[in-house]
Amino acid sequence: MTRSPKRRKRAPDPPDLPTELDPAPARLESRARWECVHAGGDVEVGAQLAGVDIRESDWADADLAGRHLSGLHCRDVRFDRCDLSGAVLDAATLTRVLFTDCRLTGVVLNGATLQDVHVRGGRADMAYLRMAKANFLLVEDSPLREVDCYQATLAHTAFLGCDLRGANFQDCRLTDVDLHGSNLDGLRGALSLRGASIGIDQVLPLAPSLLADAGISVTPTARQRQS
Repeated sequence: MTRSPKRRKRAPDPPDLPTELDPAPARLESRARWECVHAGGDVEVGAQLAGVDIRESDWADADLAGRHLSGLHCRDVRFDRCDLSGAVLDAATLTRVLFTDCRLTGVVLNGATLQDVHVRGGRADMAYLRMAKANFLLVEDSPLREVDCYQATLAHTAFLGCDLRGANFQDCRLTDVDLHGSNLDGLRGALSLRGASIGIDQVLPLAPSLLADAGISVTPTARQRQS
């Protein structure tokens, strides 16, 4: 009996949520563990929390702007229209997490572990992913201007149709990374894009960054200077 070839995984696995969810507590506290709950925008969140664990849950219209959540763990979680701008989520662990139309401007995910994370819509300008480790991260149609991926490890990751102007990929380690449809003007660390795929239309916009990082100067010839 001939076995059919195993289909290669090409996108993040979606959150695995139960069909019925219980109401979330009225306030999120440190060391809280939410499981199989639905939270809305009326949930109170303190300025600094530690050890929060959210599983098999969804959260809509959350106000997490500027909050500091250390040791955050999310597994099988969906965030809809949430504001995480300026939130500090250093060393967070996110597994099968979906962000839809969320504001992630300036979010800090330095050292985070991102497994099967999907960001769809919204914006994440100036997000920090320094030294983060991502496997099957997909970001679609999101402004990511000046996103900082310094020394990040990105595998099976795609930034599709994103605005990556001024993004920093210095000293990144990439494996199977897709940048099709994204604006790459002014990108930093272009020489670290080994292992990435781009479209033909992105070659010329990326060229100045590659030349600058390689230390190559484009200057007129002596004949051109005399003319």
